[in-house]
Amino acid sequence: MGNEHERVSKQTLSSVLLGNLKAQKMNSLNLLSGHISDTSHLRKPPLKKVPSGSHKSKSCKISFSFSSFLLCLSFGLLYQAEVLLGHPQCLDYGPPFQPPFHLEFCSAYETFGCCDQEKDNVVAAKYWEIMDYIDPQAHELCGRYIKDILCQECSPYAAHLYDAENPQTPLRNLPGLCFDYCSEFHLYCRSVITLLTDDKHIQECCEKNKTRFCNLLNIQDQDYCFPNVLKNTDLNRNLGSVVEDKKGCLQLCLREVANGLRNPVLMVHANDNTYRMFVAEQVGIVWVYLPDGSRLEEPFLDIKKLVLATPWIGDERGFLGMAFHPKYKHNGKFYIYYSYLDKKKVEKIRISELRVSPSDVNKADPNSERQYIYVLF
Repeated sequence: MGNEHERVSKQTLSSVLLGNLKAQKMNSLNLLSGHISDTSHLRKPPLKKVPSGSHKSKSCKISFSFSSFLLCLSFGLLYQAEVLLGHPQCLDYGPPFQPPFHLEFCSAYETFGCCDQEKDNVVAAKYWEIMDYIDPQAHELCGRYIKDILCQECSPYAAHLYDAENPQTPLRNLPGLCFDYCSEFHLYCRSVITLLTDDKHIQECCEKNKTRFCNLLNIQDQDYCFPNVLKNTDLNRNLGSVVEDKKGCLQLCLREVANGLRNPVLMVHANDNTYRMFVAEQVGIVWVYLPDGSRLEEPFLDIKKLVLATPWIGDERGFLGMAFHPKYKHNGKFYIYYSYLDKKKVEKIRISELRVSPSDVNKADPNSERQYIYVLF
C-alpha cells in the first residue's frame, strides 16, 4: 500500500466504522422483545427476555499495516457500546416520558418516568393487595419500603434497575437495591418478601439471610441502585427537562423525511453548507435529498452491481457505511464501506475512497474508487 493510502484520515475511517457499529447496535436492539407484565395479580411467573442472536467469531485478514489501529478501534468501540449502560430506559425498552396525567400513587415519577396513569393504578392495586396480607403495625413500618420497591417500574432507570439492558441475564423480579437500604428493609420487613416475588430462590434462601438477600439484589454500579439513583446529580440534573417548542412538542418529535427505500442503513450530511442529506440503501444506492425534502431523480452513487446483498431478512451484508472527508467541501472525498465478492467468489469487506464528480456536485465519480482496506472472511 502506498504512502498516499496510509495517510488517509483516521478520523474519517473511524466515522465509517462507528456509523456501521451504531447501525448494528440498532439492529440488535430491534431484536429484543422486552415487556412489562400485568402486575395486577399478586403472584406471577418471573419475566423472561428474548435473547438477541449470537454471532460466531470469524478469523479475518486485513491487507495492510494500518490494521492494528483499526482492530484496536473496533474493539474499543464495541467495548464502549457494552459499558455505556444505565441510560434512562423503561422495561419495554422505550424511552421515559412525561405522563399526560397526574400519578396518584408513584407521584415521585409524575414529571418524568415510565408509568402512565393506567400503569400507576396497576402498581397501586398491587400495593394494596399486599397490604391486605400484613397486620396494621406492619402497615406503618413497611408501607414505605413496599411502595418504593413497587414504584421502581415507573423509574426512568427501570431497565437498569431490573437488569433488562443485558439480554444475557434474566430479568429481575425485584429492582436493584443499595445494600444499606436493602438491609433496613430486610431487618424490618423480611416477612413480606414472599408477597413481593414468586422467585423460589429468593423465598427459600434469602428470607432469613440478610446478606445473601441483599447481595442478590445488589447492582454492581452503586450509582444506579435504589435509592442512590435518585440522589445522583449527574444522572438527574437534566433528566426530563424538555422545553415545549412552538409546535407544542414536549418530547422527541419525529417527522418523516424519506420513504419508499429498500433497507435504508444511514443518513448523513456532507458538512458543505448545502444542507443536503445523503441516504444509503443496503443494496448499494445513495440518494440525495434536498433541504425542501425532495429527492433527486438520479442517485448520488449506484454500486449495486459491486455490493454483495441478498433479499434475505436479517442479512447484514451489503452497503454498510459512508463518511465524508472533513474537508469534503474543498477536496470532494468521501469513504464507503461495503461487502462484495472478489473474482474468486470469496466474500470480503472493502473500505474505499471516492470523489465527487467534477461536473456534477450531486453525482459521485464511480471510476474514482481507491481501495484502502479489505477484510477477508
